[in-house]
Amino acid sequence: MPLTSKCLSCLLALTFSVAVPAAPAVPELAAGARLSSAAPVEVASVEGITEYRLPNGLRVLLAPDAAQPVTTVNMTYLVGSRHENYGETGMAHLLEHLLFKGTPGLPGNTIAQELTRRGMQFNGTTAFDRTNYYESFTASEENLDWALKMEADRMVNSFIAREALDSEMTVVRNEMERAENNPGGMLMQQMRSAAYRWHNYGKAPIGARSDVEHVAIGNLQDFYRRYYQPDNAVLVVAGKFDVAATLSRIGKSFGAIPRPTRVLPVQYTVEPPQEGAREVTLRRLGDAQLVAVQYHIAPGAHPDTVALQLLADILTDGSGGRLYKALVESGKASWQSGSVSGMKDPGSVLFAAGLSKTQDLDAARQALVAQVEGFTVRPVTQVELDRARTRLLNSYERLLENPSGYAIALSEAIAKGDWRLLLVARQQAERVTLADLQRVAQNYLRASNRTLGRFIPIDMPGDAPAETLARAVMPAAPDIAALVAAYQGKPAKAAVAAFDPSPDNIEAHTLRGKLANGMQFALLPKPSRGQTVNGTLILRMGDVTSLQGQDAVGSLTAAMLMRGTARLERQQIADRLSALRAVVSVQGDAETVTVRFEARRETLADTLALLRDILREPSLAAAEFETLRANAIAGIESGLGQPEAIASNVLGRHGNPYPMGDPRYVGTPQEDIAALRQVQLSDLRAFHTRFYGASHGQAALVGDFDRQAAEAQLAALFGDWQAQAPYARIERPFVRLAPAHLTRETPDKANAIYLAALPVALTSDAPEYPALVIANRVFGGSALKSRLADRLRQRDGISYSVGSFIQVGALDTNGRFGMQALYAPQNLDKLKRGVEEELSRLAAAGITPQELGQARSGLLQQGTLARTSDSTLAGTLASQLFLGRTMRFVTEYEQAIATATVEQVNAAIRKHLDPARVVHVYAGDFSVTAAQNAGATIKAGGKGGKANEAVAVP
Repeated sequence: MPLTSKCLSCLLALTFSVAVPAAPAVPELAAGARLSSAAPVEVASVEGITEYRLPNGLRVLLAPDAAQPVTTVNMTYLVGSRHENYGETGMAHLLEHLLFKGTPGLPGNTIAQELTRRGMQFNGTTAFDRTNYYESFTASEENLDWALKMEADRMVNSFIAREALDSEMTVVRNEMERAENNPGGMLMQQMRSAAYRWHNYGKAPIGARSDVEHVAIGNLQDFYRRYYQPDNAVLVVAGKFDVAATLSRIGKSFGAIPRPTRVLPVQYTVEPPQEGAREVTLRRLGDAQLVAVQYHIAPGAHPDTVALQLLADILTDGSGGRLYKALVESGKASWQSGSVSGMKDPGSVLFAAGLSKTQDLDAARQALVAQVEGFTVRPVTQVELDRARTRLLNSYERLLENPSGYAIALSEAIAKGDWRLLLVARQQAERVTLADLQRVAQNYLRASNRTLGRFIPIDMPGDAPAETLARAVMPAAPDIAALVAAYQGKPAKAAVAAFDPSPDNIEAHTLRGKLANGMQFALLPKPSRGQTVNGTLILRMGDVTSLQGQDAVGSLTAAMLMRGTARLERQQIADRLSALRAVVSVQGDAETVTVRFEARRETLADTLALLRDILREPSLAAAEFETLRANAIAGIESGLGQPEAIASNVLGRHGNPYPMGDPRYVGTPQEDIAALRQVQLSDLRAFHTRFYGASHGQAALVGDFDRQAAEAQLAALFGDWQAQAPYARIERPFVRLAPAHLTRETPDKANAIYLAALPVALTSDAPEYPALVIANRVFGGSALKSRLADRLRQRDGISYSVGSFIQVGALDTNGRFGMQALYAPQNLDKLKRGVEEELSRLAAAGITPQELGQARSGLLQQGTLARTSDSTLAGTLASQLFLGRTMRFVTEYEQAIATATVEQVNAAIRKHLDPARVVHVYAGDFSVTAAQNAGATIKAGGKGGKANEAVAVP
């Protein structure tokens, strides 16, 4: 029963995602256009990022960093839903989808096929002010050349064809239906619509269904030709690459595109100041309540936006923010959160709280409003400002040390007016004063500027409060050119030596050992940007007998660790981590606890000392326990009517052979809630005393640290820590499941979920495992290019998200091949037919040599890309310690992938993937087509097992 927290990011969707042959040709030129031979001209350079300009208006940002062999290309177009006219809502988002549909040089699904073959991480997102497309990949001249030529090609040569629009239409419709399943997301959009009566920020980027379904292809093509031009785009290349060669490539690829002669339309709509509180109430089926408040704020480039970010942190910080204390600690709500949306034009700030059905919605509303609008009565303190400022500056520091991360984050600054606004905002955060915060709070966080929203489950009554006057003052957008021109920037950080992420090189630099109590460790010192150190620490506890009936107790104990130690309260832990510029997360259940952390070379020792106190001396305070348990129950209740949670639970419970109380048992939500309610604080203290210890644990450190000092400190902190209860790994042997088609009704949900599982009896060291990984990659292992994606998304157009996975353990033969898809309930029959036909075709005919080559290339490059992440690498090394493996296992696995034959893959498919043995689960509102469904109906379940987890090769 791992515990999860609800957060506002789950409710808000401001962006919408879609997730070779020879390189694409240089873009075709219009008649009479001349190829530009001018090289990009340098315009500005700040903190290691240099801006160039092409004669055709394209802006280029280069941020070289050779520390990791990863390159990211991010193309941002200054067009979003803000630019759509009447009847055109959703047009920018539709174009985002269609830019993956090919050009004359990259026809059909070639773009998706190549992205997959090259193992690139990619996406396209649409927001109010911009659209962006990015690719992150293993650094190589060939990959970078292809990515740049592809982006140049689709900038002006995308087909934007009627047939592509028709096939993608139902995919976009399915994306809309997915959003409609979330009452919180629907409430946020209704609040935005009420707050913005004139400006396009009041319309969701995904658009109105009627506009999307009736869009004229000519209008869409005109929109594309108007906005997808070099003078309306910014190209970012970050990571490892040769600057001179890259500038030459950019000049050749993008310089062929002429500067457009059209004049972009001026966006002049200004939302007038709000003149009184507004209110929205949404009533529909649901299992939890929600209350939220939204306020208009200044344009994103204005310094008031940074002040509002700090105010939002002061209110919502989970360690001791004002809303956390007033709502969660007091028991008025289960969770709270906030979000600042800084836009090109005046944006908004939103605060929300989630409640169970039994909590008082009006009491939570009053407490929410009182805290957000209460800074006049209770001004910000210097302590609050210092805490929030430290957290914000630490987040900037971590972002700017990750080239792939800031390459993509720059899209938001670009959309606001200039890429340097990202750095200017950091400077503003350093300079903001208490007086600034107080002025900003009093101006924006006032009743007349408020839009309040409430979600009330359909069987509950509502009320409608009235509020007061006095308008917020909306400042004009600052002069961005003057603002960024005055910014001098900080010195660029020193270059970091490159580190080869090959398994053999990692193995050569890794030291393994064992502490006196048996705890294993792996240490990999290596250069890192910002002298960071990433670590993973795993504790393993109990056995199948001692952990009977301890599931809820163990999960709650792990979740309590970060809520206080014998010497530090929860807020003090957060303050200490901020001061150390460290990040720590703890997850666990009754069997294992996993700690992941990041520190700096100079703060590693203090971070490890703090981790020692968190793990060994938790306070387990009564007030924190009651808050945590209420949150855990509310989290389960919020999923009672959600198709995803229900389908996952049905699949996890089907054929589960273990009795209630066994650690391997999967309970219903009602059983899980009952178990949580029975737990006493004394149970947690007893569990920690009996089961916690490091003697069977593993620790791994990767990054910039002194190996001898780290080993000595691990020994001093954990080398004497023994658990009272003996440990023995709980076995999970193969269980043959009865094939079935199981259906679960979820009323009032526009989107349905399909999950499926086929038990596979092998471990990850089995000879045929690499062949099955290849088979899965071909069948459904990639977002846009796979057999399932080709059928259900590209051809049938019924699923926005579809795929398959192979989940195989290292020690037990309880593997699983699975499938998942989102779809509209009325497309159930088409979904069943598509899955059945594609799986039968795979089982009967296997894969082709071409598919093998593409899958092999993608898998190997993705493996290299994963090893460039120090956090991922620390987790891998820790897992290998437990399994008795080294990086040699990865080398052999990748050699097996590289040398696998079509015959080997197809033999593994025939042996393990029998379509007749699949368990299929469908959850959705099938009431309209109930007569067509032939499956058994199952009561809703709660805990979802682990059917949908991704697989890593340790």
